[in-house]
Order: sequence, then structure tokens, then C-alpha cells
Amino acid sequence: MADTELDNTASELYAVDPQDFVAARTAAVAAAKESGNRKLAASIGKFRKPTTVAWMVNLLVREEPDDIAELFDIGNSLRDAQRRSSAEKLKELSAARAQSIRALTRRAVEIAREHGHPSPENAAREVGQTLGAALAEPEIGARVQAGRAVTAESYSGFGPAVLTLAPEPENTPQESRAEPKAEPSDDAALKRFEEAREQLPEAQEDEVSAREAVDSADSAAEAASTDLSEIKERLARLRAELHDAEVDEAAARTAEKSADREARRLRRVLADAEARTAELRSTVEGLGR
Repeated sequence: MADTELDNTASELYAVDPQDFVAARTAAVAAAKESGNRKLAASIGKFRKPTTVAWMVNLLVREEPDDIAELFDIGNSLRDAQRRSSAEKLKELSAARAQSIRALTRRAVEIAREHGHPSPENAAREVGQTLGAALAEPEIGARVQAGRAVTAESYSGFGPAVLTLAPEPENTPQESRAEPKAEPSDDAALKRFEEAREQLPEAQEDEVSAREAVDSADSAAEAASTDLSEIKERLARLRAELHDAEVDEAAARTAEKSADREARRLRRVLADAEARTAELRSTVEGLGR
């Protein structure tokens, strides 16, 4: 039951606009705690905020599950063809894979636009790279198929290369700028261009890692802030209860002292009455003889 609740919550959260993710996650954590399921609350609190590209992929998986399943079927067939060294089949399936990723990339851009998010620059390219990486690396594939991507993914170098060549999405107005070319006669500019192009993937990976670290830190800070607020509220309630208890204690102590004084007075009255009774009994007995 707990796993089902966690999966359902994850499906809901990762379909939420990234700008609203933290607030939605905080509300889900609070709801889980209110129901008494602190373990579920802790698990929900660990969900990382997705980037815009990851959100686009998650929505794509949510809205086009059949097409996503077909893409992964193509990936499985490619692996099988590679094991069999079937060049003709590899060529055919590679073309089908490229066509599928291009179509899914276009659809992801459309879905984002339908949800009020025009795609940011390079988003289409990163969606395509993420889908390609999902076919190559099982861990990435599992996140993508579950609709729980948290950042754009790229192939890290392990796995069948034929599965990882991300196709270039069809040009959009945002991506129509031609790749700058260095003048052949300018050796220094050409060298700088080549160096920059070689260093760009590493810089992009560093950027992704930094973004993930920031998202993780933001998530931890949000969770800590939520816990602190709850502890403060609980402390305020306990302080109020302590004050009320102290007031009740003072009243009870006063009542105890008053009752004790009254008991001592009544014991004196009782002693006087007993003495009077004894005296009168003695008188009665003496006169009656």
C-alpha cells in the first residue's frame, strides 16, 4: 500500500509545473504526516525538483505512453540486431529509432506549449538526447519510463553505441542558427574553436551536476524549513499546555492548603465535641446512681 501511495504521489508531482513542484511536494509531505505515515512523508520529501526538460519528458511519457513503449521496443530490437551482427536490420532499426525520437521530441515541445511553456533554447535537442540516453542506460530508461526524470540526460559512454546516437531534432526557429565556422585562414581562431567544442560537453556535464546539486540543496532546505515550522508549532502548543498546567497546579496547591486548614479546624471542633460528650456522659452516669 505504501509503495502504491508513493508511486501515485510521484506520478502526480512529476506532472506538476516545475515552478509549482516544491509547493506541491511540501503539501504532499504535510498530508502524509497528517495521516500518520511519516515514512511516506520522508520518501516524498526526497523527490527532486525536475528541470524544464525533464518535466517535458515526464509529460511526454504521461501523455504518449504507447509511443514511448514503441521507442523502447525499437531499442530492444536494436540490441538484438547488434548481438546478431545484422547490418541490414541495424540500419533499418536505427532509421526507425531516429524517426521515433524526432516525432516524440516534436510532441514534447507541443505538449509543453499546451501547458503554457514555450520550449527554452536547446530544449528540443536535450529531450532527444535524454530519450537516446534512456535507450542506452537501463537506470536512465527506468526513470524515463516511470515519468520521473529530474534532469536532461546524455549518454555517458557505456552501452551499445548504436542506441545512443541522438538525432538532431528538426530545426525550429529557436534552433535555426547555423554552427559558427572559423575562417580557415585564421589558425588561432580555428584552434580556439576546436578547443571550445571539445570542452563544451564537459562544461555541460558540470552545469548539469551543479544544477542537480542546487536542486538537491533546495529540496533539503525546503524539507528542513518544513520540519522546523512543524517543530515550532509543536513547541508553541507544548508551551501553551505547560502554562495551562502551571496555572492548574497553582490553583490545586491553593485548594490543597485551604482544604488542609479546614480539615485542621474541623478536627479541633471534633475534639471539643468529643470532650463535651464525655463530660456530659460522666455527669449523666453520676446522677443516675
